[in-house]
Amino acid sequence: MSDRTGTRSVTNALAFLIVRTVRNRFVTQFKRVKTPRYAVALLLGVGYIWLVFLRPGAVGATSGTVVNTVSTTLGTVAGFGLTVVIIFWWLRGGVQGSLAFQPAEVQFLFPAPISRRALLAYKIIRSQLLIIINAVIWAFLFRRFRLSLSGAELFATAWGMFTVLSLHRLGTALVQLSPIHGVRKAVLIAAKLLAASAVIVIAIGALPVLRQLGSIDFSNGFAVFERTLNLPLQSYIILLMRLVIAPVMASSSEQWAKAFAIVLGIVALHVVWVLSMRVPFEEAATVASAEMAKRRAAFKDRRAGGSAAIVTVTVKRDWLPLAPLGRPAVAIMWKNTLALTRAGSLQSAVVLVVLLAVITRVISATSHGAADAELALPYLILAAFALFMGPRTVRNDLRQDLPNLPLLKTYPLSGAELVLAEMASPTLVLAIFQGLMLVVAYFVMPPSARAKLDTATTIVAFVLVPLGLLAVNAVSIGIQNGAAVLFPGWVRLGPDAGGLEAMGQNLLLTFGSMMALVIALFVPVGVTVGATFIGGPARGAPAIAVAGAIAIAVLIGEIWWLIGALGRVFEKMDPEALT
Repeated sequence: MSDRTGTRSVTNALAFLIVRTVRNRFVTQFKRVKTPRYAVALLLGVGYIWLVFLRPGAVGATSGTVVNTVSTTLGTVAGFGLTVVIIFWWLRGGVQGSLAFQPAEVQFLFPAPISRRALLAYKIIRSQLLIIINAVIWAFLFRRFRLSLSGAELFATAWGMFTVLSLHRLGTALVQLSPIHGVRKAVLIAAKLLAASAVIVIAIGALPVLRQLGSIDFSNGFAVFERTLNLPLQSYIILLMRLVIAPVMASSSEQWAKAFAIVLGIVALHVVWVLSMRVPFEEAATVASAEMAKRRAAFKDRRAGGSAAIVTVTVKRDWLPLAPLGRPAVAIMWKNTLALTRAGSLQSAVVLVVLLAVITRVISATSHGAADAELALPYLILAAFALFMGPRTVRNDLRQDLPNLPLLKTYPLSGAELVLAEMASPTLVLAIFQGLMLVVAYFVMPPSARAKLDTATTIVAFVLVPLGLLAVNAVSIGIQNGAAVLFPGWVRLGPDAGGLEAMGQNLLLTFGSMMALVIALFVPVGVTVGATFIGGPARGAPAIAVAGAIAIAVLIGEIWWLIGALGRVFEKMDPEALT
């Protein structure tokens, strides 16, 4: 009787902990919404979700043939992808992070008189909080495929998929815990053999596609590969994940109910599997918890432009040296550029460009004589996106440093000099990236297209475009920093935040900054048009050079005025304005 009482007490305590955690999370969010800036941002975020996903007519089922085709393809692709993930877990390992608890849970629950099975059950239930949020998001995404399922059915399908993956990863981690012996050793050996065999079978099935690469287009190659996944051996390999994703392929509520019943059975089997393992996991869970906390802190710091690192890294080469003496503004620009590299933005840009180059070449090789001029379009689109959205995403400026306003006040710089130094790094980085994309697009075009530009016009373009990019980027970055200086309570400073209110803030600031940029560009365009009208009709390179020079000169004047104005406001800023 005492054992039952103790078990009931432990269960009640863990249930209380879960309920209070959820309640406190909602209470904290509700208190933030009481602030006007968060309330407005939340309304905008909810409005965006409704407009994109919930608005009548935004989603809905189309013809039965299209729905069946989309759902079947989605089930095959998703089943294959999830199977590859599980194979990777068994062969590669590295899934001990699934054992991580919150630091407070490690400190208070591990020394408590709680059984390992109760801790695992608590972890399974606790993980449902994040799974439910992800299921809601993916239910909205599934609706974009215009499937015939209801919102509740899509949510349940996504919940089942994420729950099976979470439980399977946790079970894999428990099996792979050292020391491995007995039944767990036999299970691990068998799982690795099956996973290796699955890799070989899938590779053999992919050979027909690889042999025809370059002679068939993407859609035909995908169709061939999809047919290979439906062959007997390949279909058995992805059977488990096909069953998990099978409710998506249902065309009626009755079919969905039968498919989802199988998913519930798979979930139940995984729960029994995980709870039946009597493995001493406390030490591994403590290490995984500490590692998870370090990763979260490092991630937040990197997004803020900080230098937190998960492991100690030995720098072998100082690729961006800084002289021991010089102007303080250069040091700020140097710091912000290094912060950009630590955040991984430069590496991501390089990877994106390389992938874009590979994709365009594959498309060129498989499209049987497509015009090379079309291959320049992706680079032009990327340059335009970086021009208009880059200033919102590249934040290594005052949006990063304003939380340290008391420290900034001690720098031996005037307000205008500090604003200019903060704006310099993102302006130069964005202009260089955009210029490189335009240069690549120019040389990707066929000679016949480049020949339409005479030599004089080409020279004028190569001189004016970099200057124009620098000027436009400086205005855009100035607008972003101006919002941070003038309205610090409405701009996200430091690390990026999450939630609907953060989405609303992004929408509000994006719309406002776009309107400000249009107004800023309207002035030089108007002056240029007026000067051209007064000067009379002119054509060719001289006219382009004069018009471009006038526009750039007006933009430089705007930048000069903006930096001076923001510098004066910065000098009067009080650190309490940031709270």
